[in-house]
Amino acid sequence: MNVYVCEYRKIEHRTRRRTSFAWHYLPTLLLLTATVVVGKVYVQSVAIRWSDRAVELKTTARDLEAANDALTRSIAVLTARDRVARAADRRLGMVAPTELDIVWLPVPDGTPLHQQPVLAKVDRGPLATVGGWFDAFWQEEALALTSQ
Repeated sequence: MNVYVCEYRKIEHRTRRRTSFAWHYLPTLLLLTATVVVGKVYVQSVAIRWSDRAVELKTTARDLEAANDALTRSIAVLTARDRVARAADRRLGMVAPTELDIVWLPVPDGTPLHQQPVLAKVDRGPLATVGGWFDAFWQEEALALTSQ
């Protein structure tokens, strides 16, 4: 074999190796590039979807806050004392008591009547005793209601 032929075969073998290297790794590189491009497009679409959802949620929150403010104002109007008094008068027939309708019970020191010292105890019978107990009970209840 000629020296030149041997050298030529070496060079030819090297070029075949380079060609097979390109053909071998080119599909892998193309697949990797396509994966990166598709992944980037997917990530962008997900980011756009999330941003749209965030804008939608912010709009919904703003609408709910406005509705909450409107309902708070309407509750304030509905629970105003004069409106409650008008509704009670119109629907239930209730009226505000006059000075003559109010009865004040004298309870010194906040103690019930049956615990207050009595100067002269008069025996009025069993009915009067039970009536005294009821009076003391009602005065305790009246005191409890007015002290709240």
